[in-house]
Amino acid sequence: MKKLLGLLAFMLATVSFAETSQDVVKNFYFDQDFRVKYNDQYGDKANHIGNAGFKKKNIEGVKSRTEVGTTLGLNDEGGLNANLLYKHEVFGEFENGKRNHYLQSTDLVDGNLSKDIKLGNLDTTTKLGVRHWTNKDGVKHTKTNGESNELYFGPTFGMNVLGQNIKTTLEAVYFGQKQSGNQDNRYYRSGNDGAKNGWGANLSLGTDGKLLDGNFGTISYDVALDHYLRDASGKNNKSNVRLDYTVGVSYDTPSFGGFYAFVRPENEWSKHTATDGYENEFTVWTGFGYKKGFETSVGTITVNPSVRYSPVNKLTDKGEYWNGSEKKNTVENNELRAGVKVSLDVK
Repeated sequence: MKKLLGLLAFMLATVSFAETSQDVVKNFYFDQDFRVKYNDQYGDKANHIGNAGFKKKNIEGVKSRTEVGTTLGLNDEGGLNANLLYKHEVFGEFENGKRNHYLQSTDLVDGNLSKDIKLGNLDTTTKLGVRHWTNKDGVKHTKTNGESNELYFGPTFGMNVLGQNIKTTLEAVYFGQKQSGNQDNRYYRSGNDGAKNGWGANLSLGTDGKLLDGNFGTISYDVALDHYLRDASGKNNKSNVRLDYTVGVSYDTPSFGGFYAFVRPENEWSKHTATDGYENEFTVWTGFGYKKGFETSVGTITVNPSVRYSPVNKLTDKGEYWNGSEKKNTVENNELRAGVKVSLDVK
């Protein structure tokens, strides 16, 4: 909490300073959550699926995720925006209710310059940016097992049709890999296998909107079709497209004094075209939260704590995802998440 208050104080001071200059802070957010995954693992009647209860011996793993982002308006530089994102994740494994000594962490830093142009009903944003991703392990996360870097450039086109949002992103990419730096599993081979540098492209297609919005709540949907083409140099390397398709439907109750609840079923299917196999994950999320905005002299500060739980989660692996065989395996887990997001939208 002290770190969070310090970040907010820093941002407020920065905004106050920016008011006397041409460049401004447009927004800032801090998002922190903690996750615990459960699985019926031990005992004569253990079935290795979820819904085993919040028992310590059934904890499979824990995860902490911290994300910070901001957008700066560079008015002195032709109306450009500078977008910065940092995400830190720490994974811990459990055995028989006790955490083992293996810890893994990943860090993502994404910075880009963007330019917004409106062409009639079409909103366009063109970005030039860099993504840096690292994978580390050890108690203090000092051992780097892999890293990857991407330089990307391209436009995003968005428009609203009959109340539905449609968005398309097309980016050219140049990337490099070291060791197990797979950049959120966008590469099907690691740098240890000889894959190094190469060219690629990102193509994202998405749509979202409301199906129903009334006194009894809101039903909305979203579809994201992401494609990551990577053609790396290296012996026996193949061109590969990482396919990642997600479909979800959400129901949100009306807000009562800032309190709300929600239910969301979603399905994510993914594969690498250079290898056999696929991965499919179906999840139903339930949860509740509280959202409150506070008006200040520089903008609106919004605080949003929430808790969510997945009573249903089925992850199916086949082919390359299951020890390189054609065997199909399904694992069921339950996950409990709790966190808070604090954001600042500048006037």
